[in-house]
Amino acid sequence: MKKTIILLSLIFVTIILNGCKGTINTIKYSNQNKDNFKKAYIISSEDSEYIKFKFGKFQYGGYVPPIDDEPEKTKVIGNTDTIIKQELERYGIKAIIGKKGDEPIDFDLIVEYKDKWRWDFKKILDELEILFISPDGNEILAKSNFNIYKNKELHNFPTPEKEVPKMIKELLEK
Repeated sequence: MKKTIILLSLIFVTIILNGCKGTINTIKYSNQNKDNFKKAYIISSEDSEYIKFKFGKFQYGGYVPPIDDEPEKTKVIGNTDTIIKQELERYGIKAIIGKKGDEPIDFDLIVEYKDKWRWDFKKILDELEILFISPDGNEILAKSNFNIYKNKELHNFPTPEKEVPKMIKELLEK
């Protein structure tokens, strides 16, 4: 009996720990070498998207999570642009944060991002997309997407500080 309880506990902990992560999907459209990137221009987002909290319901057989409403535009949440800048600089890429509409000059890389948040005892990162764009702005070189969706009920309270380093690493790997 004691062994069964220990075994079930281990299985439960394993499922919880593995189910608590969002997914990151990175696609590279170009064979750019990260060594070619010396200077990046980060376009700071003008707003964030926010999904309002809704209660699910308990039914026979368990809990049924709610279907999300469309996200609302809201003022910028968090400091995603600063985290991206710090991570690029860790890889030796000088980064400057600017605004959409400005024309970046003398840069090897333009970086854009889009974030979506939700409420779960505090604001948590629901989705984040980071794009690496050619200096002329005409070609997407690579993109990385973080998504908590499959695990939105069981997660590790994702933030840009936790997810951006993993995403930038994948974007810059060969």
